[in-house]
Amino acid sequence: MRVSTLKIKGYKSFGPEGVAVTLQDKLAAFIGLNSAGKTSALEALKKLFSSSLNEREIYRQDFHIGRDENPDEITEKELSIEVRLDFFEDEQEAVPHFFSEMVVDEKGSDPYLRVRLEAIWKRTDLTPEGEIDVKTYFIKVAEGEQEQADSKKIFPNHYRSLIQVLYVPAIRRPAEQLKYASGSILYRVLRKIKWSDEFKEGFDEKISEINDAFRGLPEFSTVQDSIAEFWQKFHKDERYKDTLLGFGGSDFDAILKKLEISFSPTGIHKTFSIDELGEGYRSLFYLTLVCSLLDIEEKLAEEEDNETIGITRPLLTILAIEEPENHIAPQLLGRVIKILKTIAEKENSQVLLSSHTPAIIKRLDPECILHFRITEEYETEVNQILLPEKEDEAYKYIKEAVHNYPEIYFARLVVIGEGDSEEVIFNRLMSVLKTDFDDNIITFAPLGHRFVNHIWKLLKALHIPYITLLDLDTEREGGGWGRVKYALQQLIQIGVKKKSLLKLSDDSILSDERLDKMHTWSLTEKESIKDLNSWVNYLRKYNIFYSNPLDLDFLMLTHYPEFYKKSVPKGGGPRIPDKDEESEKFEEKLKSAVQATLKSEDATGETYSDEEKELMIWYNYHFLGRGKPTTHIQVLSSLNNRQIKANLPPIFTEIFDLIPSILNPPPAEDEEN
Repeated sequence: MRVSTLKIKGYKSFGPEGVAVTLQDKLAAFIGLNSAGKTSALEALKKLFSSSLNEREIYRQDFHIGRDENPDEITEKELSIEVRLDFFEDEQEAVPHFFSEMVVDEKGSDPYLRVRLEAIWKRTDLTPEGEIDVKTYFIKVAEGEQEQADSKKIFPNHYRSLIQVLYVPAIRRPAEQLKYASGSILYRVLRKIKWSDEFKEGFDEKISEINDAFRGLPEFSTVQDSIAEFWQKFHKDERYKDTLLGFGGSDFDAILKKLEISFSPTGIHKTFSIDELGEGYRSLFYLTLVCSLLDIEEKLAEEEDNETIGITRPLLTILAIEEPENHIAPQLLGRVIKILKTIAEKENSQVLLSSHTPAIIKRLDPECILHFRITEEYETEVNQILLPEKEDEAYKYIKEAVHNYPEIYFARLVVIGEGDSEEVIFNRLMSVLKTDFDDNIITFAPLGHRFVNHIWKLLKALHIPYITLLDLDTEREGGGWGRVKYALQQLIQIGVKKKSLLKLSDDSILSDERLDKMHTWSLTEKESIKDLNSWVNYLRKYNIFYSNPLDLDFLMLTHYPEFYKKSVPKGGGPRIPDKDEESEKFEEKLKSAVQATLKSEDATGETYSDEEKELMIWYNYHFLGRGKPTTHIQVLSSLNNRQIKANLPPIFTEIFDLIPSILNPPPAEDEEN
């Protein structure tokens, strides 16, 4: 049994149109930036199924107020929170309880359960806060069908013991959960035990014996008599006139309220209470209590004839954890997620967590992640992580990519490059061009070299804008026209219309046949190079930029040649024959450098200038014989901001100028006008 869909309408940041949160597995993660609605979604489950009446209470501030609404003019508001519960084939225990309330989509399909909370707030003249009417129902028609007057049946209160929510807030207070008070974890654990009357009587006798022994001490009696004497001097009421000094109360329930956990050894020869632990350990112990509760319930349920079973365990316990990373060292988060996955695998448990840290997200399957964001209307929107089909070659690559770069989920803008060189260079240029990626929540991801359309599709689904910097690779296999063709095809894959994308200067449309053969187009004439550069410039309209003519490493080398030539160890550098005195050897060196750089024995470098071909000797030395990032770090650290700006490749200026317009677009109404 599990919650498969959570529908929230009109609650807090969830607008009146409603949002359906689809939970594909028994463990789901709600991610996104702060104030995106993650906590509200977890709290919505409390409103439905919490065992505490206070936690189920609906307040005026729970109702959504639209961006353009004036709260003082609102006279009535509605909200609803609905869950769909699906059942597993082998669940013999859960189905009988709900069988008469189940619905089916069609004959032969699996039955499921719909439970909905509906609340209406109305302004009144009598009370400033207005009146709120709340009811919870079984919905007796399938999803998508028209609801009638008899489609709702009141959800009886006794069903709340069968579906319960354990909410772990971001601020952990484990001491509160160690109290024998209604709603606490300890209370729920100890209620599993059926204390016999004989046990209680024996326990009370022993407490009485201890207190009597203390009262028998002369000094103890002196203390009690003095308190009683002065108490009676201060008042003459016959009630409460007698005082009795004792330990831990005089009955069984009073003793239960004094239960505590201590920790040892501590290194200071005394035990620690829970409040003396650091924030991290308190957070971990809170999770320990939750895990222990679920384990105890499972063990007691297995002992069907055991007299210690006090009540039936819930058929479903939803563990809702807000920010499990709070106060916990990063190296322990893997252990925490592993435990939560184990809990989710239990028959009677489901785990939902909220997070905004990549350290958690990278440990979860993308399929179980739901991305929350706030729209321009200040309403929560929830999107699933889009991956290629599992049979697709791209599936494993994209899944691994988002595992390694989970920061993209939390970005306001993603800059996609092809490798480590781009990341090093962009990090240095941030200080030069006065654009702080961290301050603007911009993420760099080197994911552009394969299946880039899937990365685009993923970011587009999450409404995260992106800029892509690719290598043009002119005269390399698949480079030049092939790279342009690749970008055009990837844009078509994500839904860009061909008529606008492939429109030529004469208003004709590039045919599919010509596009398929674009990689074979000539690069030998000046006009063809001009045409290629025209297409490269055109793709900037779609925020796609190219390191032209080869790659980013070569681009930096051509703009800062002297600095790269100087960044060699003493006695190092390529062995270059004298161009005049050893012309044959020089030409041979040049030829091999061109072939190595362009990765082909047939390469001639005819589209490159003589100066560029000579720099390919240094390209081989720095970027094929040594580490690319290391070389760039060394060179860029030797340059000051003024020197970098003096000969900065224009492509970087264009990209950094584009960033503010993406992060702060003009209002929608201006675009319409």
